[in-house]
Amino acid sequence: MVRAVTALLILIVAPAALAQAPQPVQPAVRQITVPWAVSVVHTIDLQKMVEQMREQQKLRVGVAGTAPPFMYNITTGIVVDDQGHVVTRLANLDPQDKEHKLSVTASDGTTMTAKLIGVDLATGFAVLEVALLKSAAPKVVMQGNLLNGAAVNILTSDVVQKSIQDRVYLAPAITVSQGRVLAGSLYSGARGALTLLSDSLRARSDSSVVVTTDNQVIGIAQYAGFGRAYLYPIQFIRDTIAKRVIEKKNNVPAGWLGVRGVSVAELSDTDISRIGLERKSGVIVRLVQTESPAAQAGLLLDDVITRVDDFDVAGEADLRAFLSQMPAGQAIKLRTIRNHQPVEINAVLGARPTAEFQQNALFDQSHQPERAQRDQLEKRRAELGVRLREYAKGASKEDQEAYNELAIEIRQINELLRAMGPGGPDPLVGSAPPASTYAPSFTSGSDISFQVGFTARDLTPQLAASLQARGGVWVSNVFKGSAAERAGLKAGDVIIEMQERVLLSAAQLQAFLSSQRGTITFKVVRTKEPIAVSLIVQ
Repeated sequence: MVRAVTALLILIVAPAALAQAPQPVQPAVRQITVPWAVSVVHTIDLQKMVEQMREQQKLRVGVAGTAPPFMYNITTGIVVDDQGHVVTRLANLDPQDKEHKLSVTASDGTTMTAKLIGVDLATGFAVLEVALLKSAAPKVVMQGNLLNGAAVNILTSDVVQKSIQDRVYLAPAITVSQGRVLAGSLYSGARGALTLLSDSLRARSDSSVVVTTDNQVIGIAQYAGFGRAYLYPIQFIRDTIAKRVIEKKNNVPAGWLGVRGVSVAELSDTDISRIGLERKSGVIVRLVQTESPAAQAGLLLDDVITRVDDFDVAGEADLRAFLSQMPAGQAIKLRTIRNHQPVEINAVLGARPTAEFQQNALFDQSHQPERAQRDQLEKRRAELGVRLREYAKGASKEDQEAYNELAIEIRQINELLRAMGPGGPDPLVGSAPPASTYAPSFTSGSDISFQVGFTARDLTPQLAASLQARGGVWVSNVFKGSAAERAGLKAGDVIIEMQERVLLSAAQLQAFLSSQRGTITFKVVRTKEPIAVSLIVQ
């Protein structure tokens, strides 16, 4: 499975954060020995992976000349039967290529070669076969028996130091950290999953095995953002995902309905009354792709989908999340409203086209209207902004890893907010306009985060010329409580000078601030008027 990792494409130095690469074990994390959990090592040919990204994702990829020939993706797997089948998640895996170099390390330190059987492309879980691996089945806990907010242990593969006589070497091992589970979350409910929360969750925690405090298996985690993951029950992993891959002995295509719609909650009360709905839930069909499963089943424009099988559809994100877990060939029953009358439609999902857009699971939104979605995103961004400032003060590799992941997620949220268009006041910048929620035509490139508490991007030459400046930087967001906010910097400001030096780009500003301490004076254009802003850099 190829996961789109933007940061990896920029410098090929981010696999430590986004390809589950090994990290030093922190003092708060301890090792654990369990026979049914294994460490999985995937040796990736870097050049081969880059060529694959260029071809399949049409991306421009730059590789540093000093980059190593191989990357090592280390993740966690769980043994699901007595035949040596292991379920895991593997980043940067081409599912069409079965000749991967894979190995598993058992709890006793034994390393064995593994073979890829296939990938369940609906969920992203991979199933491996390890002929020599035998393990007793773990004790499992039913999802319904878990208390909301229950404390859990998170088993994650990492690299630890081991020694034999006078030799010290690195080896994969299972480490344990703590978290808690939540039921009924908007992020995971439609997927049939729980939400897992923990400060220890990073991108490399993808595929962590989650157990109760008395070592009963709950399921496997799918990383869904800093400190958060979807937690898929072991029963679904073992009896559905693993079963369909093993039976097919190959990849299982993801299901595809071929319909796009709008959440009913986005409609006005008048429109809802006209359609004949009793409540603001469901998805009104706006597009049915020709020759798609939806078209073949007889779904029509303006049909309102209110239920799929036994699942009530609250909105478009719920429908998408529910269908995303289903494989091609799955038969489903749609309950719809057509001309004020209930209609049941039977459909069989086709195979999802490779070009079909699939929203990033990090930012699936609920059935709420756009204003509520914006509020939810802004609340998440504010939460991440606080954590970003906390980790900016740390000097350890763990702190830097967390800082990088937080910056990436904040940048993605900003992009989503910009795509939603202008909105109301931004809670991160007081009463200032939400400059980070739209992409003005006078800026270019991507946001750059500054540790003093703001994000910014370059101006186009056209706007710089209109300001009679050689260049400049547009401030897209200012974090509440930051040094930038205390200095009076606001979203929408244009910085054109620093310490009486002409400012040409955000990258130049970043390099300047990283080498300075004390009070820095900016020349800023705000509502067409030049002002001075003094920022204290510690």
